[in-house]
Amino acid sequence: MKLKKSLKRIVSLILAFILISGSACILAFAVEDTRTQIVNTIVDAARSKIGYYDSNINEFTTWYYGYDTEASWCTIFVSWCADQGGAIGTAVPKRSTCDSMRNWFKRKGEYYPAESGYVPQKGDIVFLNTAVDGTDAVHHVEIVTESGFIVKKKVVNVKCIGGNTSDLNYNGSEYVTEKVRPVDGSRATVVGYAHPSYEKSLTPAGDFHNTLDDTSTAIFKFLYSKLISIIIKLEALLMTATVV
Repeated sequence: MKLKKSLKRIVSLILAFILISGSACILAFAVEDTRTQIVNTIVDAARSKIGYYDSNINEFTTWYYGYDTEASWCTIFVSWCADQGGAIGTAVPKRSTCDSMRNWFKRKGEYYPAESGYVPQKGDIVFLNTAVDGTDAVHHVEIVTESGFIVKKKVVNVKCIGGNTSDLNYNGSEYVTEKVRPVDGSRATVVGYAHPSYEKSLTPAGDFHNTLDDTSTAIFKFLYSKLISIIIKLEALLMTATVV
């Protein structure tokens, strides 16, 4: 009798392990699938604008500010592309300057300096120094469209697409262009990469964020950001409770 009970317990444990492992695999696959879908949507949105040429008052600046105004728009273009994938506010911030976007990823622990050895992936964000002055100052930002090309365990170039940049012949500065950029190029050097948490975009916070427009007054932006933070913290607590 004891042997039979022991065997039943062992079988139950094995079945439970298989069930839990299977569920974990399904969840991991679902998360990865979600990330892949969002990344592809963002990159496709960016590529749909290749060859676009306009002044610094354009559809992207109008989308960002809510009215026609002149502005540098490389960071705005990245934000717009993220919005097309439903990732704005959760995985990618809505920003108008390179520094503010990089600082956002730094605070989240999702920023990797070029010298860190990190290999950029499709959907990542690349930060560039166009002064080529040897510092980590960032002047331009683009979206990675293919994983970095490696030679002797070192990333030597990265394929990316950006707005408010030159064409393929390096003429002008107000195009949307996809280029293969050398990490240590003569026209621009890569200073770092952001690896956004796209898999977190399909959450209540993300859905809520995408129903609102944060281009309104300063007080609205402040209250709005606090509300989003509260929702994200509640989600984290729920996730913790579920795991426990």
